[in-house]
Amino acid sequence: MAGLVGLIEKSGGLKGITHALRGYVKTSRSAQSASFFAGILIFFDDYANTLVAGASMKPLTDACGVSREKLAFIVDATAAPIASIVPISSWVGFEISLIQAELDAILQANPDSEIGNTSAFAVFLETIKYRYYCIFLLILIPLLILSGRDFGPMLIAERLTKVYGRADGGPGAALATDGQAIVSHNTPKLDTPPRWWNMAFPIITLIGYIFYLLIWTGQQSGKGGESFIELIELANAYQALLWGTMAAALTSLLFFFIQDKKDGRIIFFNVKGYINKMRRFSNRHVGKCHRRKQVESSEYFGEDGGEEEHAKVLMDYREAMSSFLVGTEKIFGALVVLTLAWATGAIMQAVGLNRFFGEILTNPALDYRMLPTLTFIIAILIAFSTGTSWGTMTIMFPLVLGPSYNASGGDPVIFYGVTAGILAGAVAGDHASPISDTTILASMASECEILQHVKTQAPYALMVCIWSVLVGTIPSGLGTFPNWVSILLGFVVMLLHVVVTFECAINKTGRYDIFTELYLHISGDEFLRKLKEDTVIAFENGEPVSLDNSAKLIEDEETGPVKDHAEISSPDKSESALGYERSSCTPRSSAQEHIVMNDVENWENTAADVEKSHGKGEISQ
Repeated sequence: MAGLVGLIEKSGGLKGITHALRGYVKTSRSAQSASFFAGILIFFDDYANTLVAGASMKPLTDACGVSREKLAFIVDATAAPIASIVPISSWVGFEISLIQAELDAILQANPDSEIGNTSAFAVFLETIKYRYYCIFLLILIPLLILSGRDFGPMLIAERLTKVYGRADGGPGAALATDGQAIVSHNTPKLDTPPRWWNMAFPIITLIGYIFYLLIWTGQQSGKGGESFIELIELANAYQALLWGTMAAALTSLLFFFIQDKKDGRIIFFNVKGYINKMRRFSNRHVGKCHRRKQVESSEYFGEDGGEEEHAKVLMDYREAMSSFLVGTEKIFGALVVLTLAWATGAIMQAVGLNRFFGEILTNPALDYRMLPTLTFIIAILIAFSTGTSWGTMTIMFPLVLGPSYNASGGDPVIFYGVTAGILAGAVAGDHASPISDTTILASMASECEILQHVKTQAPYALMVCIWSVLVGTIPSGLGTFPNWVSILLGFVVMLLHVVVTFECAINKTGRYDIFTELYLHISGDEFLRKLKEDTVIAFENGEPVSLDNSAKLIEDEETGPVKDHAEISSPDKSESALGYERSSCTPRSSAQEHIVMNDVENWENTAADVEKSHGKGEISQ
């Protein structure tokens, strides 16, 4: 998957989609919305979601003044929460296999059990409405985007980006080992025209291949006559993703090979060019006389014998292989951390963590109506400790599902609630864990510091977990009110949180959210105080604040140094990234946003270009 993303980047597809969207994505709100919908669109796998959405949306969110922490959060929050509840995804087969194993055990012990005779996929569908964490989180993200509000470390990250007009992702952007901004070694050549279809085609073929292979592997496991949904249940998701990704990469290579570039244009099926290339190749290797070579040079290289004027292939095979390897290299560090995370999970099981939690859940003195809540909480703790949602499911299902069925007397609501508690709790703990696979991949794809991503995302995950228990698992277990009321209450609670306890990045008084304000009042933190003062100045002036007086404080607060002028946006783009009126915290109108991204190439200039124009180290407003 990472290699395919590398091919797309080298072909100019990532830059092409940025150019195609720049007429529509002009504000911080629209950039975040585009990232959210990209995550929703790539619903079939959490890994594909994080890698593709993070890499493709990063240039847009940077240009619109969105912090890398916010991008990583959106990408991460639309990965596993979406893939785990969609009936057609790489998660479904694994989840259903675990459920079916427990249903078989229940049926063996209770032949007349109604639940035991239910299909695993039917149980899966019933559990979707009880997965309150996933539902509430997907409700929260659009509310955050539409309101422009945040709280805690995320509010500080957004404020550091918008107040100082950063168009580089802010201080949370990942840095190279030398402390400088990460520079991609896989950028397309200067003569490569950026075209959106060089990203759209590979993604469409990827989705098509994966779905086809899900059905095909399901047919290999079935007995014939299965429905589409049943084939998805029986599918081998690992094989479908592995083969589908490789097939999409090879198909994309062929698609790139049939494109020629010349004078900023793309030429498909350039037959004349192919014939000319064959003639040049033949003349070069067969060995013609010197006069023949002079004629060839005059015909194909111009009368003056200068540069070649014929069209060139969009990406030759050497560039393709190199870009594929560069793409895979980007996640090498993540693979190392993942390997260590899996080892940590194995150690946790070896020391008896799973048995400890199992004894708690199977305690006969426990009220069975609290099983959905306890299952959800313990699944969170295991997933957070081990960093793996699938490992948590593997541990929890054999320990909990059978005993919970017996303790509740086969109550379907409790059974579905416990099953949903395992699935949702595994996602929630995985979402907040610093050693989680999706957490690491979301940070890598968005080029955000991993610890900054964890620090800014954890408060949101904790808040959603708390309300999932208070208005979700407890009322549903006790039968206080119907499930749809729990979902409605979840929406109301998320809305009230955003309106009452969250704050805009730029506001009239520079006020933080209630929790950060309380911390500032108690600690008197100089960094937060200065940032608050600069927020007021930015609001009153309607433009970003110079970093001259605040750079030292930010350098002391963040892990790395403040980036120089080469990594700071220009005044026009800084104001557009700020994007707020003086009288309120609402975004500017479209007429006032005409400056935003008027020329994407401006923020794609290298540090050397800016230093040459403005002087090295100079910081602009």
